[in-house]
Order: sequence, then C-alpha cells, then structure tokens
Amino acid sequence: MKTKIIGAVIVAGGLSSRMKDFKPLLKIDKKTMIETTASNFLKAGVDRIVVVTGHRSQDIEKQLAGYNIKCIKNENYRTTHMFDSVCIGLKELGQDADMVFVTPSDSPFVQQFTLKKMIDEVDLKNIKAAQPSYEGTDGHPVLLSAQGVKEVLGHNGVNGMQGALDNMEEGFLNIPFVDPGITLDADTPIDYFKLLEFGSNMHIPSTSLCLKMYEYFNVPQGVREHSVRVAMEAVNICEILDKKGIQLNRRLVASAALLHDIAKGHPRHSSLGAKWLLEMGYEEMSTIVLNHANIEYVSETPTEVEVVYLADKMVKGTEVVSIKERFKEKEEIYKNDKDILKNIERREACAMKLFNEVFSA
Repeated sequence: MKTKIIGAVIVAGGLSSRMKDFKPLLKIDKKTMIETTASNFLKAGVDRIVVVTGHRSQDIEKQLAGYNIKCIKNENYRTTHMFDSVCIGLKELGQDADMVFVTPSDSPFVQQFTLKKMIDEVDLKNIKAAQPSYEGTDGHPVLLSAQGVKEVLGHNGVNGMQGALDNMEEGFLNIPFVDPGITLDADTPIDYFKLLEFGSNMHIPSTSLCLKMYEYFNVPQGVREHSVRVAMEAVNICEILDKKGIQLNRRLVASAALLHDIAKGHPRHSSLGAKWLLEMGYEEMSTIVLNHANIEYVSETPTEVEVVYLADKMVKGTEVVSIKERFKEKEEIYKNDKDILKNIERREACAMKLFNEVFSA
C-alpha cells in the first residue's frame, strides 16, 4: 500500500533559444512535450505536480487545463536560471510531499520502471537525492527526499542543480538503469528528431538493449543461451507462417523470445518478467512473456504469443527437441499430482496443436 506522498516539479520556463522553437509545446505523437512528460509522472502515481512556466505561460496553462496540475510562473524567467525555477516549484510544493521529482519539460520517455524504482530506493535507503543514469551518463529526473529539498533550497545557486547535488557529500545515490529515455531531451532540433525517432520505436527494445537487460537483471548464462535458441526457432516459425500468408511482427517475436525468461529463477517468473517489461513500456512484449509458459487455448490463426510459446516448447536447454521430449521430465516429476499433471498435459496438447498447424504441409 502506498504511504508516501510524491510530488514533481517540471520546469518549463525557458526561452528554448537553442531549439529555435518552444520545446514544451512541440508535439510528441498526439500530445505536446509538456503533456507527455506530465502524463508520465501521473501514470507513475505522482500525487502533486507543479509546472513552473515563464515564456508563453498562458499557452502552457491552456494546454494543461485538463490535467490535475498546478502552474506557477517565474516572472523573472528572462533574467534568472533554470535552478531558480526549480526552487520556485519546490517552494510551491512546500512540505506537502515526502519526495519530489525534478525534471525539465523535455524529458518525456523515462520508463515507469525507472520512476518506481527510484521511489523505492530513496524510501528504503533513506537518502537525500537520487539521479538515474544510462550507460554511465546521468540524466533526468532527480528525486529528492524532504531533507534533499531543504538542502537544494539552501544552495547558493553555484552550478545550479548539479552544484546542489555535488554538495550532498552523503545521502546522494546514482542509480543505473536500462532506460535510454533517461538521457534524451530536446535542446536542439536534432535532439528533437532523435526523440521522435525513439518514440516511434520505443515499444520494442533493440537486440542490444535486450542484451543489456540480461546484465541488469542478472540473467544466468544458461538462461541467456536458451533464450537465444528460442528466439531463433521463433523467427524460423515466423518464416514458415509467412509462406502460408500469416505475417507477424518478427522484431517483436525475436525480442520477446530473447526476454521470455528474463525473471527465470524468481517465483512466478512469467508474471514478474511481464511486470518488469510492462513498466519499461513494452506492453505487447509483456503479454507474450506473461503467456510464454502457459496459454489457455490456441488461436485459429497463430499470433506472436503462440509463436514464442511454441518455440519455447521446442527447445530444451539449447537443443531443439520434440514436444513430447520437452514435457517428459515435468510429467515424470508430477506424475502423482493429478492437478499439476493435468495442466502439464493441457499445455503439451496446446503445443502439439500449434506444431501441427505450423509445420503441416
């Protein structure tokens, strides 16, 4: 049960001089940058959001009118720095929050997984401030505890927010994540184009990102090798189905197969792995991983879910085996437990039906 009150300060008061356009109101898909950034925090369960405006403040307020968000203007935005706007936002929140995220308006793609993990870390480790990083590069947002907020407000402004963090000799934590969104912003037009490109491809991780997730989640080597073999078989199945006129998303299938056992070794690994992937923004993959070990029925036309399910049931370790061989060991272990054995036999029957559908002439 959630007990902490979480706030967020989003700074949107600058002139966007390097962008040559106003960053907060640039479009990311169907929403503006400021809406996308704010919505991301709301989705993570942030209770209070303060947006600090300046240039085109009325336009931002109009854009956010349908959200439960408070806007406050930095009247001196032309002559002050971003850190001054941060302090205005923190003072507006006052003592109404136990923790506060601080971010610019042009950081729309930070994962829910990252935000929730940061909250857990600050809460459990009783630290003043946490900053996420990706591949050794620090990014947004920063999360401050109540004590961290006091120290930031007491900072003399030298080197801005980074200077305030540097002064926290104790109680500062840098947390690495497998989240490229941490380091993406839109300071220049090229940065903005990169954001647009990332947004259009962010729902399926690249192969290199999948491999980084192996490291992040400490996936055992044997599980990695099994997953790679399953991914190869899954792509081969897609090739066979394609010749039958059934076209599936091979990139989705390959990435989901690579990560289907990402939580292997944990209790209820299918559910946990699916939860991780959902919070990282990979909704379709999450569904596939959730169902990779057990499907209730076989669709009339195979989908990406069933392809990964079948591929997993064709591989034992790193070897391709018959469906019967794949289930033989489990059937022997649970031969005296009728309920479990019945479920195993049902899963085997589903796999056989899929196999026959795919490989029949």
